[in-house]
Amino acid sequence: MNAPTPANRKSLRGHLLALLLVAVAAHALTVWALPRLIMAEVLRVTRNEGATSSGAVLRPPPADHTARRIVMPSPDLLYATCSLDLSEQAAKISADIDYPRYWSIALYADNSDNFMVRNDREHGARALRWLIVASDASYPVAAAPDVEIIKAPGSRVLLLLRMLLPEDEAGRAAAEAARKTLRCD
Repeated sequence: MNAPTPANRKSLRGHLLALLLVAVAAHALTVWALPRLIMAEVLRVTRNEGATSSGAVLRPPPADHTARRIVMPSPDLLYATCSLDLSEQAAKISADIDYPRYWSIALYADNSDNFMVRNDREHGARALRWLIVASDASYPVAAAPDVEIIKAPGSRVLLLLRMLLPEDEAGRAAAEAARKTLRCD
């Protein structure tokens, strides 16, 4: 067997370096771009479908064995979503979720980072009034005494409401009534 020549070693190093650069670039692009692409599609679908409902809120029916819009949806939860564009103005969020079971509202940035969550234990039964503002907003923001101002890391935000859905009809009706109080203006 012949020993590698200096030219072959240089060629091999060049190929390995090129392979390493391609691998690093592919990894970085995947880690950076994939969450943004997924959230762009989620925000688009939520905005388009929610635009036809009251308060710009998308309220899908409870999940069952045929539901596959999200990966592994929970049939024990009732969902509502809002797609928020904060580029020109703040978003007003309101809800009167007087509901005795678990609920939570989470806010997600356009790269899928969760930057805020509130639930029934933290918030209780009091009315929820938020003003969501982009962190680099150039528009005026008027504070009100009963409104919490939440700074979003960017100008595109997904709001996701989850509510524990009981099995009895009266409990389901109460969950739906509480879910219908969510407004995203």
